[in-house]
Amino acid sequence: MKLTVIGAGNMGGAIAEGALTAGTVQPGDLTICDPRKDLVDRFAAKGWEVNYNEDNAKGIKDADLIVVAVKPWLVEQVLEQLSPVIDRQAQAVVSIAAGVPFAKLGEYIDADRYGGPALYRVIPNTAIAIRKSVTFIASYNSNSTHDSLVHTLFGPLGEIYEVGESQMEAVTALSSSGIAYAYKYIQASALGGVTLGLPEEMALKIVLGTVEGAVEMLRHNGSEPQEEINKVTTPGGITLKGLEAMEKNGFTRAVTAGLEATK
Repeated sequence: MKLTVIGAGNMGGAIAEGALTAGTVQPGDLTICDPRKDLVDRFAAKGWEVNYNEDNAKGIKDADLIVVAVKPWLVEQVLEQLSPVIDRQAQAVVSIAAGVPFAKLGEYIDADRYGGPALYRVIPNTAIAIRKSVTFIASYNSNSTHDSLVHTLFGPLGEIYEVGESQMEAVTALSSSGIAYAYKYIQASALGGVTLGLPEEMALKIVLGTVEGAVEMLRHNGSEPQEEINKVTTPGGITLKGLEAMEKNGFTRAVTAGLEATK
């Protein structure tokens, strides 16, 4: 597979690095397009001699997949640059930008006028850098060849789910934004441990181990969270008192409000 990644910031860089680590893409088949050449130096530091091109239109030459990993407000500018030169039959565009629908992607690349190309909206989270992302894929005007390439690229980088575009807001809240909410819980719990008298480093390690164990228990048992909660709560016990205090202070309501605020 030949891959071009436009935008080598946090997410674009993570996708490129994950693909190289997984061996999905060879360094010579990867082109990075970004005005900040220093972002490419990190690949060289790890022994990956990737291609670099500051010119997006030149950088997509011969690519099978073109990953557009720029901020949402830059997507229009990038796709308008690519529109005159893209091979609409052989190449596919993968947009990582949240909130930019297929209707806009097609408009920016003149799909109505010139047809094609295959378009994909992909929402990963930052754990893609260590191949632990939960990634969601929606497609438009796609074909089996490009579907296979997209799955080949993102499959080794974590869990992938195919969804309809109408579900993109929900999955972005739960996963792409949701990873930050998970960090926030970990941070709050660790701070609570410090308040209870534990050293900061020790408190964080305890919380990390506890969260990891909770996730593995749910996966191992195939159970619902409430089932596992019931196993560690007894009437009048300290765990139940703690849960009741969290709910009284709006725990579930706050989490739900945070998810809804991402729309």
